[in-house]
Amino acid sequence: MTKTKVDLGIVQETLLLTLWARAAELQQPDPIICDSKSAEILEAIDYDFDKLATAKMSQVGCCLRGLILDNWVRTYLKQHPQGSVVEIGAGLNTRFERVDNGEVRWFDLDLPDSMRLRKQFFEETERRKFITASALETDWIASVKAVSAELCLFVAEGVLMYFNEQQVKQLFANLLEHFPGSWFAFDSVSRLFVKNQKRHGTLKHTSAKLVWNISDIHQIKNWDSRYQVMEACTFADLPAKYLQRFPLIYRLLFSYIPPLRNSYRLALVKLG
Repeated sequence: MTKTKVDLGIVQETLLLTLWARAAELQQPDPIICDSKSAEILEAIDYDFDKLATAKMSQVGCCLRGLILDNWVRTYLKQHPQGSVVEIGAGLNTRFERVDNGEVRWFDLDLPDSMRLRKQFFEETERRKFITASALETDWIASVKAVSAELCLFVAEGVLMYFNEQQVKQLFANLLEHFPGSWFAFDSVSRLFVKNQKRHGTLKHTSAKLVWNISDIHQIKNWDSRYQVMEACTFADLPAKYLQRFPLIYRLLFSYIPPLRNSYRLALVKLG
């Protein structure tokens, strides 16, 4: 079988890291995420995934991140079954396959090179549309507003930390202006994490650079008082049965040492 060659930008290449993490999880007796679609795609792509084999903690962490975000999407869909979800920087994510309730309107948004690759493995439907654009622009917003009567949920997994702070602030402001009352689920890192990014199990195999960092996610209220942190999740808040897959020393350090505990977190924010 001829495998699909990839031609991605430096940051966009990181979508292959999360694809590998989800696919590799199927080898576990009790998978955090069951994602056969990612395993299928991985087998079809011409890329040296073997170099990632030793990044076991990054692999587990990526799947735990996906699990938390999936659960927040499910929470949103329970309240808004016919709502709209916008996956910012969709890459090769399979979240729609994992959480689809049969009614949601879904938008996968990404840059041209990522979207070209995505279209080789996924298809649009009446309820699922692809948007080729930068999240930092505003032209795509009309496409979502045209079909979204209810408040939306925006999801950005492994995306915002590659922007600079001004870009992150502008994205928040754009979403607040055009989608007031909507939810935004995303992950963020601290300055300590950014300073040590080349120790990260998978990132060290790419040329991508983390930029945006924030010491306390509640500080976004200083940007605009209308940003409400609904939930925040750190390493220590993750499901205990899966934390057992990390070495004991890491579990202790990232649970009880504040700078390490807060070096990475997920947040669910209400925009106004």
